[in-house]
Amino acid sequence: MNPRLTLVGVLFFLTAGCSSIEKLIPSDTLAMDAVGMPVGDLAGLGPQQIISTRMTIDHQGEKLSVALYQPAHAPLNSPAIVFLPGLMAPDDQYESYARVLASRGFIVAVRGWYSMFTTDIELAHDANLIADWLISTQNIDPKKIGVAGHSMGGKDAMLAASRYGVFASVVAIDPDDNGKLSVAHGGLISLMRAPLLLIGAEVAWQASSICAPKENNYQRFFEQSPPGTIELTLRDADHVQMLDEPDRFGYGICRCGTADSRQVRITARRATVGFFIQHLMDGPALPKPQQSEALIRVAQDNHIMTK
Repeated sequence: MNPRLTLVGVLFFLTAGCSSIEKLIPSDTLAMDAVGMPVGDLAGLGPQQIISTRMTIDHQGEKLSVALYQPAHAPLNSPAIVFLPGLMAPDDQYESYARVLASRGFIVAVRGWYSMFTTDIELAHDANLIADWLISTQNIDPKKIGVAGHSMGGKDAMLAASRYGVFASVVAIDPDDNGKLSVAHGGLISLMRAPLLLIGAEVAWQASSICAPKENNYQRFFEQSPPGTIELTLRDADHVQMLDEPDRFGYGICRCGTADSRQVRITARRATVGFFIQHLMDGPALPKPQQSEALIRVAQDNHIMTK
């Protein structure tokens, strides 16, 4: 095969439906996290090389900024993940999640930064739009698309899964039910048919009221969640410790956790990757974490919870 033609094909594949494209340089987060990590750990990089780009997609008359991570040699019908950041959080705060997923065969699209005026309905719509763009332009299996998100993004990942039938599994990382529309209290979460993993920060409620207060935190979603929902509580963690850089300027308002941020991030990433491998790649069940790091509950038919 002519290598120049191959390169042209890859570039066309990447830019289909896009108005701009920018190559992304890996941060140091995964390299730092890998120190002392066992070979093959789900929180670390997998065997596949990654192509990562930030682009503005133009789809159905709408434009969105997306960071796209994919295996360098993605096969036909690859599984895919749409990732929604927290309110006003840049996509690079979730780079380690996207890279680790892509290194294991997923095509991952992280929605770009959005303003404080973005509504829940709009963000859920964006998740569906990105999923449709992936189906239209990338090598993905339309029956194997997951959606994940953090904070407002976690809430609206569940909202998108409730409103649209495209998502086959959901991971919500410390979701926050603040805002005019309630997913936890409004009964929308009960409409979900996709498997759900709720990752919660145990002490986030101790920080500012804008950082997942108790009346709106992950536990409220779990109380109304469908049977089989898994709740993973990150012990002594706050609302931003699962991010790649939780101590970045401006995040201090949510910083109250006493857990080690590196371990919190690793535990959350391991669970996220494991859950999607289980439900989108027919992999093994979610690995059980160390009790010192996290606690697990599972929602039952009568909603009596088991540990």
